[in-house]
Amino acid sequence: MSDHRFATRILAAIAFADSSFLPIPPDLMLIPMGLTRPERVWRLVAICIVASSLGAMLGYLIGHWLWSIVGAPLVEFYGYGARFARYQKLVSHWGFAIIIAKAFTPIPFKIAAIAAGVGAMNPVSFIVATVLGRTLHFTMVGALLTLCGTRVLALIARYERVLGAVSLLALIAAAVVYWMR
Repeated sequence: MSDHRFATRILAAIAFADSSFLPIPPDLMLIPMGLTRPERVWRLVAICIVASSLGAMLGYLIGHWLWSIVGAPLVEFYGYGARFARYQKLVSHWGFAIIIAKAFTPIPFKIAAIAAGVGAMNPVSFIVATVLGRTLHFTMVGALLTLCGTRVLALIARYERVLGAVSLLALIAAAVVYWMR
């Protein structure tokens, strides 16, 4: 999909949804799009920052106004109920720093946004921390693509079949582990 004529719009939609309700990180599209069209990396990074920040604001609103109707079922659906309660307490004390630090963790950003809304974090602080955190995250990805992109493409071209097989096996292993938990 990274080569599709609507790929940029799809990337923006995924970045928006990832920060509010969808469990698919935009990096999965940003990286191939940046590798195939390196001259567009920084434009794509900017699109991800803006869309992801706007999506996080929706996540905040879900947590703040729609917690009982939408937020709680969404968090339970993804299996983050117990972790969410602990995380919510942290957000109420360390909100600004946690939102920025979240950019460097594997915890989905939507959880941080919803928790900030439930914890009634100051909206201005949340927006500033979100934009800063998302900027750090996507700028790091863009910098890695700019610095290492040609080497990664050469590696992929050389080991395409092996990487495909390893990726497929990793996906199957992840599905088995998820199913057995």
